[in-house]
Amino acid sequence: MPGLLTKTDDILRQWKNLLEIRENLDSLQARQHWHEVLRLGFPEQTQEEWRYIPLDWLLDQKFVFPNPVTLNLNMIIDHALPIDALRLVFVDGRFSSELSDAEHDPFTIHVIPSTSQEAVFGNPIHPEFFLHLTESFVDQVTFIHLADGKKTTRPLYLLHITTGSNCSPCSASDKLHTSAYRCHLQQDSSTEAVVIEHFITINSSSYFTMARFTANIGNNARFKHYYFSFEDSRGSHFSHNDLSIGSDTYAESHNFLLGSRLTRHQTSIKLHGDNSRLILNSVVIPIGAEVFENRTWLEHANASCNSQQLHKTIVYDCAKAVFNGTLKVSLHAPKTSAQMNNNNLLLGSAAEVDTRPQLEIYNDDVKCGHGATISCINEEQIFYLRARGIQKSIAQRMIIEAFCSEVTEFLSHSLLKEAVQKRITDRVGG
Repeated sequence: MPGLLTKTDDILRQWKNLLEIRENLDSLQARQHWHEVLRLGFPEQTQEEWRYIPLDWLLDQKFVFPNPVTLNLNMIIDHALPIDALRLVFVDGRFSSELSDAEHDPFTIHVIPSTSQEAVFGNPIHPEFFLHLTESFVDQVTFIHLADGKKTTRPLYLLHITTGSNCSPCSASDKLHTSAYRCHLQQDSSTEAVVIEHFITINSSSYFTMARFTANIGNNARFKHYYFSFEDSRGSHFSHNDLSIGSDTYAESHNFLLGSRLTRHQTSIKLHGDNSRLILNSVVIPIGAEVFENRTWLEHANASCNSQQLHKTIVYDCAKAVFNGTLKVSLHAPKTSAQMNNNNLLLGSAAEVDTRPQLEIYNDDVKCGHGATISCINEEQIFYLRARGIQKSIAQRMIIEAFCSEVTEFLSHSLLKEAVQKRITDRVGG
């Protein structure tokens, strides 16, 4: 009947009501992103970009903001990674000065309301629907600055905690508690920094996490980035990272997607300077009926840059994984050397993986390639290990650890590597 709201209309109306509650639409930037949300419309599986990831279940949810909660420092210590780092804590999308380290040297840190013109940090490299939705919902941006020539001795640890709500379980079961995180790093020339993003949940409420991290890395700099999605299976995680990299710079970004019911993570990178090197890796392990999508967009915009990508996926039970990677070499990027590989391991009779590596090359003077493999555990390897007295479950775990090791070896901090390996072991059943 004419005049009836469709489910798509209803979810957009819900989101707009939430934005009005927090007065986000008073911000020019939020309004511009919201207009893009409306222009693009809620994604449908008939669209090529969205055909592999099921989003229809979101249309039946009721989105709410979580109630304020009070966390104590002991709880943070219990849940944080056991590393020596400069820790910034965010609770349900908002920076918590009480739970964060008071001293930030050598970084300068400002928390800026999203309504401020200072909260605008350039255009997205490769925008999509949920990037615009995240920017619409953000009500503060954490701006992190590392000035020329400064080098860090400890990692910058961004701990994002989704609490859901302090509602009773009976009232929270039909609600999706919605949070949006936004951080920007300005790393000037001749600097060195290590940044860790860590996402966790601390109760069993259903949640909808949105996050965006952007970084502008200057010339002759060194940058290492680790992304850990360790949330639980009660909700959804949508994130988009943008990295803009200058000349003569070395950068690494390693993404570990190891949690939540539905995960969609995109890394967009532009090498806009000459003679830079990038390493972009990931480990993705959905279990049960989870669905994870890992997307990358890398553009070589200038000459003589080198990039290496390795994306490892293990799919358990009846879970599903999607890899969609695009490597673009512009007309002005001769002497480019780039490789993108996606290796997949299926460990379930109903496990599914869809892989789509793509090249867009507009210069002839390049060395570029891509590849994808899909396999199961080799029974001969299992037999070999069992013949030496190793139990089948332990043998399988050893093979999985070896499969992931090409990525986990980039975790130079031993305690960090132990935490990631434990998370992987817990997900694959010990």
